[in-house]
Amino acid sequence: MSGGKNVKVLLFGAAADLAGKREIGVSVAADSSLDELWEAVVVEYPRLSPMRQTLAFAVNGEYAEKGAKVSPGDEVAFLPPVSGG
Repeated sequence: MSGGKNVKVLLFGAAADLAGKREIGVSVAADSSLDELWEAVVVEYPRLSPMRQTLAFAVNGEYAEKGAKVSPGDEVAFLPPVSGG
């Protein structure tokens, strides 16, 4: 995906540890899906790939399914599972 870094991706927990960053910028076309965004992120940060099935996603502060649309200017969070007792 070419162009400017136009979607802010926030990484938490193990995802941030594996990427070595808490925030990255990713270029996406208008109306890309979270799946497409994920694929673009994994190209640059392949260590995140095994986490795909365990992460939850939020777009602009709202939980979203992997097929949800994202557009330039959105903020997307990759959220690890929450554990506790």
